[in-house]
Amino acid sequence: MPSTDNTTVSHKWTIAMVALGYWSAALTNGALRVIVPIYYASVGMSISKIAFLFFLFKFAEIFAPLGIGVMLNRWGYKRTFITGLTIHSLISSFYMAPSFVLIYMERFIRGLLYMADISAVYVKHFSLKEKQRFLINMILGLKEASKGVGMIGGGLLIAVMTIENTLLVFAVFTAISALVAVRYLPDLQEQVKLPVHKIWGAVDKKIKTLGLGFGLLNGALDAWGVVVLPIYLTKVLGVAPAFVGTVMMAEYIFQGLIVTFFSKYVNLRWEPRKLLVLGGLLLVPVSLALSLATTLYPFLVLVFIFMFFFSAAMVYYNHLMLDFASEEKTSLDLATYTTLSNIFKPIGVFASGLLAESMGFSWAYYFAALLTLSSALTCLALPKSATEPADVAASLAAGSLAPK
Repeated sequence: MPSTDNTTVSHKWTIAMVALGYWSAALTNGALRVIVPIYYASVGMSISKIAFLFFLFKFAEIFAPLGIGVMLNRWGYKRTFITGLTIHSLISSFYMAPSFVLIYMERFIRGLLYMADISAVYVKHFSLKEKQRFLINMILGLKEASKGVGMIGGGLLIAVMTIENTLLVFAVFTAISALVAVRYLPDLQEQVKLPVHKIWGAVDKKIKTLGLGFGLLNGALDAWGVVVLPIYLTKVLGVAPAFVGTVMMAEYIFQGLIVTFFSKYVNLRWEPRKLLVLGGLLLVPVSLALSLATTLYPFLVLVFIFMFFFSAAMVYYNHLMLDFASEEKTSLDLATYTTLSNIFKPIGVFASGLLAESMGFSWAYYFAALLTLSSALTCLALPKSATEPADVAASLAAGSLAPK
């Protein structure tokens, strides 16, 4: 990596532009987390049908990373990034037509627009190696905070505006980010282009194991935090929609701050495998305790305890994700990792919705406990220490990457 002052400044602006686009997309996704369940529950839709809307989003996220990874690998980084932001803006207009078919399409398409890998490849190749751990956790962590801001914004706007106009407000942010990227974002083209059917076999086992462990943990969070949480707060605990948005905003801002804090100040030389196993085991009793909380404040305390342990684990997952990814086929390695990290999200959302509706809300938390335990056991198969990635400058010199 060149070390001149101008290059360093340029790379800082590159990461800032990528973060801006990623956070603007997260803002809309966060708003939808509140708007969709509150609005459709208010018009009489059942919990299972609302869960299906989120199932479509989460189901699409299973396939999205591989598609995004291939696009990054074939199209280059800039074109893929701009395309994702543009579609993010356009599909918000689907809510203007009174058609559930379009809403189903919007949920599925938005799930396909997985921006995390696009951000990660820019951090991998446009930042100094010693800064990568902090930058990736800062971007992915504050993405959660951006979702939180979107949640409170969505909760407030849906109280005074129609759902159509609320979504158009958020579409403006991704449109602005896309325009900035068109003008200023640099590009990079990977030279290694594996056939799609060979990607799985070419990816190291440790990346697959890491992705599976995080996938189970993500499934546990989504089992109670996507559909069950806002409906439980409104229907059982009797809080107002604006307060639901506030709770969910605080939850995700808290997650973003914890991830950023840990990545900056916590000693990552501690054994990652042991910490990920320990984190998963600690989340099991927290998940079970959530099922016993029947009043607001004890419930909220447990929510934030869950998010604390989840966020601490996320720092290590994000760090190892970049550490395990190779320089020459970063996008394809990350595509495999994130496919596995998303695979249990739709299962968590839809299964918990069915359990909550047919057997009671407590069963959503029991299911989350099972998934966290499975995550901890999966992490036992991780290697004891991470390998050190090669410097990007060496890869550029060897011709594995080529700027466009």
